[in-house]
Amino acid sequence: MERSKSPQSEKAVAFRKLHERNGAFVIPNPWDIGTAKLLAHLGFEALATTSAGYAFSAGSPIMKSSGARCCNTSPRSFPLRTCR
Repeated sequence: MERSKSPQSEKAVAFRKLHERNGAFVIPNPWDIGTAKLLAHLGFEALATTSAGYAFSAGSPIMKSSGARCCNTSPRSFPLRTCR
């Protein structure tokens, strides 16, 4: 019996293929949901994330600390799940 791939593993395979194509793979790093939607509309196939950029756009300062936790950004998760 063939095992079906999970949606996450299918996304990982698609993301890997973006890196394996000829030419440059440009992946922008939007700082808020509006910019993410604009970049997706412009045709970018993938978007990076920036916790600091999102925290600043949400009005949350980054707080430095020591140990395993290096920063405290916004408790909200980035709402964009897919670009298209």
